[in-house]
Amino acid sequence: MEDEECFQPILSSQEEDNFQQLNTVSVASIPLLLGVSLGICGIVFVSIWPEEQSKCDTYFIYLYLHCAYWLIVMAIDHVVKARHHNLRINGYLDFYQSTYQLIRTPLFITSLWNTCYLLLAVILHHTHKVDYERYCRTSEWFTPLNYIFLLTTLELVIILPAYINYIKKVMRFNRLRPPPDVTRDEWLSPFTQDSYSGMGEIGYHQRGKNLEELLEKQADLIRYLRDHNVKLSHRIMLLASQRRATEP
Repeated sequence: MEDEECFQPILSSQEEDNFQQLNTVSVASIPLLLGVSLGICGIVFVSIWPEEQSKCDTYFIYLYLHCAYWLIVMAIDHVVKARHHNLRINGYLDFYQSTYQLIRTPLFITSLWNTCYLLLAVILHHTHKVDYERYCRTSEWFTPLNYIFLLTTLELVIILPAYINYIKKVMRFNRLRPPPDVTRDEWLSPFTQDSYSGMGEIGYHQRGKNLEELLEKQADLIRYLRDHNVKLSHRIMLLASQRRATEP
C-alpha cells in the first residue's frame, strides 16, 4: 500500500545502517562516583573529624562541595542530552523515551536540594545570628553539618540509583545493538494498521490499546521525520556544492 510506504524511514546512507554505540556510560559514571565520594566526605566530617572548633568550617566546606557537585551534574546533563538527541535523530525513539526521566532526575534533584540548603542556611542564620559560632560548637546532634549531611544522604539515595539504572540500560542497549525503532514493523503497526482498518477515520485505534501511547509514538515519529528531513537537506546541499565544485 502506497500510504504505508510513507511511514517507512528514509535511510539511504551506509553510515545510518550501521549501529552506533551510545557512549555515555563513562560520562554518567563521573557524577555517580563523585556522589559516593560526597557521601563519604559527609561521614568523615560528622563522625571522624577530630577538631570540635572547626564544626562551622566543615559545614561551609560541605556546602562548597555540594555546589561543585551540582555544577558537575549540570555539565554531565548537557553532554548526555546532546548525545541522546543524536540517538533520537537516528530513530531510537523508545529508548530515548525510556531513559529521558533517568537522565533528567539528577539535575532536577540537585537543583531542588540547592534550594533546600539555601532555605536551611537562612533559617539557621536567622535563628542564631548572634551566637552562630557557639551554636556550631556546642550542639551535638542538631548541628548545621548534621542537617546538611542528612539532606545530602537523602539526595544521594535518589540520584545514585537513577545513574545506576541509566548505566545498566545503556550497557544493555549497546550490547543488544537493536535496529532503529522506525524500521521495525511492530513499532509502525499502530500507525499502518489502525489508521487503515476500514473505519475511514484518522487516528482510529482498536479497543484496549493505550491512546496515550499511540499519540506519544506519533509525536516521536513526527519529531524523528522532521529532524531526519533537516539532516537530509543538509546532505543534499553538501552534495550539490561538491558537484558544482567538481564541474568544469
